[in-house]
Amino acid sequence: MKKITFFIIIVICSNLSAIDLNIPVSAVQNATSGLVLLYPEPSASAVNPAVNNPGIITSATYLYGLKDLPCYNIHSGLRYKDFGFYLGNSFLDHSLYRENSSNAGFSYHYQDLSVGIGLRWLYNRVENYHEDSSIITDLGSKWTNGNVQTGFSIRNISQSSFLDIKLPVVYLWESVFQVSPESSFAVGFEKEDSFDFSFRFAARYNLFSMLTILTSYQYEPDRLGFGLVFNVLNMKVIYSFRTHQFLDLTHYISVGYAFKD
Repeated sequence: MKKITFFIIIVICSNLSAIDLNIPVSAVQNATSGLVLLYPEPSASAVNPAVNNPGIITSATYLYGLKDLPCYNIHSGLRYKDFGFYLGNSFLDHSLYRENSSNAGFSYHYQDLSVGIGLRWLYNRVENYHEDSSIITDLGSKWTNGNVQTGFSIRNISQSSFLDIKLPVVYLWESVFQVSPESSFAVGFEKEDSFDFSFRFAARYNLFSMLTILTSYQYEPDRLGFGLVFNVLNMKVIYSFRTHQFLDLTHYISVGYAFKD
């Protein structure tokens, strides 16, 4: 209960900057510190709406190891010719704290360039403190050049507000380099209003055809991520964990199915 209370205090004392926490919505994102181009899966569209990976994925975790703070996610992507469509929902629930994010996105893909727009309905409630909702617009782009992919997205380009206080605008950039047929390396950053740059590095290695290893490091704040992806035909089972400066590990598990193009 003390850890839950500490979590609520973080939200309240952060002057609402912790609303829309940008929590990883899959075990892959948990392992890669939010870099979504390194290993394709449908929930990547929640971070960058230009990224479309057809399939469906469900995920669950106890955020920061807090047994009373479960987080559930389901995300899906479809592709029709040069157009991509995305639907997703993330639900964080506790009797004292509840946050729900329903997402919809559209993307267009032309040769090596993709652009996308996403809409999020964010609902947040802290018991005996506040309750409100907001509609947020995100934009994204992705460019492929040989063995390099680069993505850039702006979260809350609409500069939406929550409880009459403007939510932060967040800038995300990342590039992925395919080092060999079995391995890739990613680097990226996140920049939020009034905060320093947060740099991220991640790597992927296909150990076997049925097993992929994901690792990451985030600087400011310092965090480590690690994940295992088990591949069976079009099915994937992913387990990952990620450290936190003050709270316990966040263990994540996802089950996904990739649709054929």
